Amino acid sequence: MKQISFFMLALLLIFPALAQAEEFTAESKISGVTVYTNRAAVTRHAKIKLPQGAHTVVFRGLPDRIATDSLRVEGSAKADVVIGALAHKRVITQELTSEKERVLSDNLQKLADQIGFEKAEINALKNRLQLMDTIKTHALQQINEEIKSFTLQPLQWISAAKKMQEETAAVKQAQQQHDINIRDLNEAVQKVKRELSSLRTGSRSSYEVTVPLEAMAATELELDLTYQTGNASWQPIYDARLDTDSGDLVLVQYGAVRQLSGEDWSDVALTLSTAQPHRSAALPPLNPVWVNSYKSSVDYSVLRANATAQGTVGAVTDPLQEWRRTAEARRFEIEFSDDHDPTATAPQKQAQFAAAQVDTGGFVAEYRVPNTVTVLSDNEETKLMVGSFDVENKLEIHIQPQHLAEAFLVAHGKLKSEAPVLPGQVNLFRDGAYVGKTRIPLLRPEEEHNLFFGVDDSLSVKRNTLKDERKDDGLIVKEASLERHYITEIKNLRKTPVDIRVRETVPVSKDDEIEIAILRDKTTQGYETDIDKISGLTGWSFTLAPEEQKDIRLGWKVTWPQEDRITGLP
Repeated sequence: MKQISFFMLALLLIFPALAQAEEFTAESKISGVTVYTNRAAVTRHAKIKLPQGAHTVVFRGLPDRIATDSLRVEGSAKADVVIGALAHKRVITQELTSEKERVLSDNLQKLADQIGFEKAEINALKNRLQLMDTIKTHALQQINEEIKSFTLQPLQWISAAKKMQEETAAVKQAQQQHDINIRDLNEAVQKVKRELSSLRTGSRSSYEVTVPLEAMAATELELDLTYQTGNASWQPIYDARLDTDSGDLVLVQYGAVRQLSGEDWSDVALTLSTAQPHRSAALPPLNPVWVNSYKSSVDYSVLRANATAQGTVGAVTDPLQEWRRTAEARRFEIEFSDDHDPTATAPQKQAQFAAAQVDTGGFVAEYRVPNTVTVLSDNEETKLMVGSFDVENKLEIHIQPQHLAEAFLVAHGKLKSEAPVLPGQVNLFRDGAYVGKTRIPLLRPEEEHNLFFGVDDSLSVKRNTLKDERKDDGLIVKEASLERHYITEIKNLRKTPVDIRVRETVPVSKDDEIEIAILRDKTTQGYETDIDKISGLTGWSFTLAPEEQKDIRLGWKVTWPQEDRITGLP
């Protein structure tokens, strides 16, 4: 097929016969969508059989939220076709332009009509009961007259009373059923209203895009119309699935897409992009910064001096009054300044679609979702699988006994994929069971990160304080001291060895007169200090064999001048 050449110029100058051109309505379908963090680029595809000559193709019913500056068209055909400058216009309609919103509005009206019908039936039943009450009243009068005249026929009246009772019960039951129907209809109304409130646009306008062209011979033309639209967003979500037996970690990426563009994306090729097309393409100009003195026609300093003098004659200055006078003088300056507009008010802000915030660290990528997908224009989140990442994983046990006497299972992973991991929420699954969620930062290839998968009950952790003693020493120079000793007992109840990391914090001095020292004879050897460049963070790393127990001891001492008071000690 020959690629169509595009000339963005007025076709009337090239094709004088365009005024008599035949118009074709493009029966288009959304074929592809690229979703950004706060908008989407939508592509519509159409096929049109064209005779030879000049024609126009019209795309109708496009959402009124499209960015008209982003409109562009591409196409291909077997014959040569020249495409001119496309045009667009807004079309106002009486009906809602959103099909789903229109359907829901119609359903709401139908439910209201059904409720009205049920209420009419209830009113008819009430009238029926009133008629039966009237008959009952006349019947009682007739019975009394027959009793007086000794002409009463009991069996006849008993049969009539039974019939009246049955009829009343049937009316009451029918009335109750109509009340139940109204209750169910009201619940359906509330449901439809909730759906409408989540996607209501109220739009009664749409766009028409006209594409002028000329075919050199009869041919079938394939056109792709692309435009950007707001009220669309996506953000990454991950599932981290850990198998504790094998130690394998699977990190699966999803895209959480939501949109309220006014048209459903049905069976489309979807791409998720971290690019930001709304950003400016160039730097703004640097203009001169002029500095000048302000000279007012009114000497406000004199006003302040006069106001102060008048208020302080024969009295001591009140700070509150002084503040009020100063504020009043400032108000005069603002009101009499040339830039002040007393009628100006704060502009009204229009409600905006909440876009996702994804910090990509300057990284731009596109993720193509496998197969075709459907995303409805209902502002609901649609979770779509993007792919998985290769992770080199190592299982560890992390223990922070000063916080919790429990062992936490940690997957220490290194990213081996070529693409980075974008920041986002991570759902954690341990041996198929959901254990919680966390967030993951931006990770580039070969970067490492820890994911915590909850408490591991296969390790026993006990912590005790062996010493907590304060002393006041010294004959000449009085000193106070605080000494503490801790022991943490860790036992591996597994049948396999485990790698363990224990972390504790030791107090850190911010004053030269406060001395803090780790007591080596009271502390298990092999420890590191200031881990990860965090002052006071102390830790041990080791491996425990099955059924093995290890005690981690820590002792430290703080000394300071007795007359001083210190803060911050745990």
